[in-house]
Amino acid sequence: MFRHACCAALGVLLIASCGKTPDAPDTEVTQGGDLAVGEAELVVAPEAIADVPRHLEVTKDYFVGSASFDDALFDIAPDIAATLVEDARGRLEAMDADALAYKEADPEYFNPYSLSIQWTLEAAAGDLISLEGFTAAYSGGAHGNYGTDARIYNLQSGKQVSLSDLLTDPAGAMAESLPFVLSDIAQQRTEKVGGGASAETFRGETADAISADSILSGELGLVASMEAGKFGGFVVHFAPYEIASYAEGAYKAVVPQSVFRDFLKPEYAGLFAGGPVTEE
Repeated sequence: MFRHACCAALGVLLIASCGKTPDAPDTEVTQGGDLAVGEAELVVAPEAIADVPRHLEVTKDYFVGSASFDDALFDIAPDIAATLVEDARGRLEAMDADALAYKEADPEYFNPYSLSIQWTLEAAAGDLISLEGFTAAYSGGAHGNYGTDARIYNLQSGKQVSLSDLLTDPAGAMAESLPFVLSDIAQQRTEKVGGGASAETFRGETADAISADSILSGELGLVASMEAGKFGGFVVHFAPYEIASYAEGAYKAVVPQSVFRDFLKPEYAGLFAGGPVTEE
């Protein structure tokens, strides 16, 4: 739920990624030959996709930035991958320009900025894919901010869809999922903090911070199943501060498809089966 936690620190990044920010310093883009921002835009065509960079990097004395992209994404959805690359270029440009402006305006108090962006292909089934983006940024505050951007795309249309689009009754599905999410986060907090408060106390605190509605409007992605070619459930991400203190960090909960299966639209039900693949 990156947009809630990082909007203040990263508001400058929310710019259109097409074209160059006026008077912004050039940002070097490396991979398969050098390409500088401000040159001709990348052509998104089957024969040209190999030229789209898988890694972008900026190294300045006032700003260090990078963006990396899962190779598998270029294989399965090249147009979407190229769009993500262009968006990342725009965000790197924007922060580069903002850092330079701050440095020139107030060099005594300026600290170098940083931005790191990563996109990975998390799961695919039928015409749907689920991506996970991780962004970490520092813009001179007490500490940096980070968060996750989860996205679901329909490969046929090339458009982003939401989990709600896959459900007959989104509110009902979240009502069924909420108890699972609360218990999972409470257990994670108990293990992370160690001692002190009980899982039940953490469950109550989590229930005060999130609801079925906030889950549905949050950062939701799909996860792979232990059954090949299927989705095993959905994942909801919580950025630092959303549930607990910044020191506790981010949390995420994976909800098995069996919890909300009865709410899937018939055309999507066949894409879900088995248990979710979770990190060790």
